[in-house]
Amino acid sequence: MVAHTPFGEGWMSRRLLALLLVLGVSMTTLGPLAPPPAYSDEEHVIGAEDLLQIEVWDPASDKKEMDKEVPVRLDGKISFPLVGELQAAGLTASQLTEAVTKELSKSVRNPNVTVVVKEIRSFRVFVLGRIAKPGAYALKPGLPVLQALTLAGGLAEGADLSSAYIVRRGERIPVNLRRLIQEADLSQNLVLKSDDTLVVPEIVSGGNPQEVLERRIYVLGKVQKPGVYTIRHEVPIIHAIFLAGGLIEPAADLAGAFVIRGAERLPVDLRRLIQGGDLSQNLMIRNEDTIVVPEGGEVQNAVFIMGEVIKPGAYPRAEALTLMKLVSMAGGFGKFAAPSRITLIRDTGGRNGTAKSTQKRIRVNVNAIQSDPGANPDIALLPGDVVIVPQTLF
Repeated sequence: MVAHTPFGEGWMSRRLLALLLVLGVSMTTLGPLAPPPAYSDEEHVIGAEDLLQIEVWDPASDKKEMDKEVPVRLDGKISFPLVGELQAAGLTASQLTEAVTKELSKSVRNPNVTVVVKEIRSFRVFVLGRIAKPGAYALKPGLPVLQALTLAGGLAEGADLSSAYIVRRGERIPVNLRRLIQEADLSQNLVLKSDDTLVVPEIVSGGNPQEVLERRIYVLGKVQKPGVYTIRHEVPIIHAIFLAGGLIEPAADLAGAFVIRGAERLPVDLRRLIQGGDLSQNLMIRNEDTIVVPEGGEVQNAVFIMGEVIKPGAYPRAEALTLMKLVSMAGGFGKFAAPSRITLIRDTGGRNGTAKSTQKRIRVNVNAIQSDPGANPDIALLPGDVVIVPQTLF
């Protein structure tokens, strides 16, 4: 499950383009998407796979005696008539002009040689992840992150802007695209180098909870998409509810919402927050917090189930439920469920004489319960239990 933007398809790409225009970068500057524009740049150091244009003029008639497109081979050499093989990689266009002129002079009197870098193919960057058109791009040296993103079609829905990074020769360099795009923080508009890989991860939310090891929050009850969501840092509760698709109204009991944090139950009056603008109710949500937006009277003895079931949410009368009964009430497993890797989260704070919160995680194999209930008895549930049904890994 991926958190969706409420602004529709292509919103992020449009915002990226708007920022480029504000910064004075036009699409004319960037050139067409593919192939990259031809240009001559004597400062460029020629590399393997670059495409060169080599012209030989007759000084007497000022006519071209030879005009040839020459690709630089993977070994860094070129082949040219009357010259044979010549090392090109590592030279600039002017240096290669001198080298070709010197070799041609052995068989041609006073050759007039021009070498132009027609296409730079040796300077490539790779753009991966939540990108409209991921792939390898041949760029003019010196282009920064924003232009590379635009050439790749912009960002796709679900892009985790704050977690983007560049891989450069084994080094991971963070790039905060949220600051770059939304705040025009040009310190994040890093200049790309050849063979850089720009990675824009996907927001991981409501997916496989066992694989999300840090900064998890749980959003349950009367929200559009109950589930497990990841956060990079503390966020206000209204943002967390937005991640879950917003509230289901009028079924949601706004005044009765609360957050489970360890052994604490923290009441949150969403009605005062949303309708009255009372920011004292905009509680900051931390790692492992559970947000519950109940329907009137449903949570006193409720248990919660999320993940790959047909009807995730809160279910009352926990004392009468077992794990298998809860799965049945939730409509059964979804198509991609992994019944053998279910997790039961149980807060034991205040139980058995313990005053401090202790969150216990119990791994449950429902397949084993179904195949041999004698050896693997069904589990009786307690109020506040949270059952997570993950996605299969394949």
